[in-house]
Amino acid sequence: MQHAFEAAAAEFDVPVQLLMAVSYAETRWNDHQGQPSHLNGYGMMHLVDNPNHHTLGQASRLLGESPERLKTEIPLNIRGGAAVLAWIAKKQNGGHLPEKLGQWYTVVAEYAGYQDEAVTRIYTDEVFQVIQSGAKRKVKGETLLLSPTKVKPYKGKYEKAKKPIGKKSTPDYPNARWIAAHSSNYTAANREGDGKRIQYVIIHTTQGSYAGSISWFQNPDSNVSAHYVIRSSDGEVTQMVQNKDIAWHAGNWDYNVHSIGIEHEGYVEQPGWYTDSLYRSSAALTRWLCDTYGIPRDRNHIIGHNQVPGATHTDPGPLWDWNWYMSLVNQ
Repeated sequence: MQHAFEAAAAEFDVPVQLLMAVSYAETRWNDHQGQPSHLNGYGMMHLVDNPNHHTLGQASRLLGESPERLKTEIPLNIRGGAAVLAWIAKKQNGGHLPEKLGQWYTVVAEYAGYQDEAVTRIYTDEVFQVIQSGAKRKVKGETLLLSPTKVKPYKGKYEKAKKPIGKKSTPDYPNARWIAAHSSNYTAANREGDGKRIQYVIIHTTQGSYAGSISWFQNPDSNVSAHYVIRSSDGEVTQMVQNKDIAWHAGNWDYNVHSIGIEHEGYVEQPGWYTDSLYRSSAALTRWLCDTYGIPRDRNHIIGHNQVPGATHTDPGPLWDWNWYMSLVNQ
């Protein structure tokens, strides 16, 4: 896989640091056996096929390969990501590739395909932070290494990307940023005033990236939302639905009505996403919610999505350490 990144980077004149960092930010260098993310993205390079973004089809045209092969064959998926990045770069720069690593910032931003510039900046900043700090992971028995590289990103129009503001400019939780979900993805309510008491905190896994999940909840076609999303790398919290409103996250209306949903960046089947920072940040949020709404701090009221009656989801999955999490909630 390391060779596949290096070969694809050389073939399309894309910096290998950039190629590996995009893949790491999206998937932690995991192909998920051809299974899609919540944005319908595939493989290590998260080639997307949804109504708003079509990097999978674009890679298919550029390489003359079938989408199905691009979904499942790791070296081909990496080549596809490199080909799309190079194509975007030439389109943005009059047929030329950027001369400096930092000038690829706007290329990565377009590759992500998010509609909101501020959310795009969250994602692209993370990619360049990975380049700056480096990364190392063992995947399928092979150790992949991205050495740290100093880089000064040229952010272009994203330099002044404004913080997204919805109908409410401040979050309920003091330690969260506020980015509003689309109004068609949740039910406006006044739960405490209407007698719909908040009784549960439901733990979810995004099956995708932090910025991608935020973007998905902003999409009016998704018909899904959660109150909070938490980033893996540093535990950053974004609130997207007010606590008084009913987010559509549990797949069970009665539980939606009486719960707060927290999404955690990562994939159920993949270790490494549930970091100490994520656990501690989430536990602090859950503790605050329990104290604010009188929710007992126990496993009957702090539950996984898989425990909701009728649930078809398995998150947060067997890799989620409930004992550790509950000890943090109750510390």
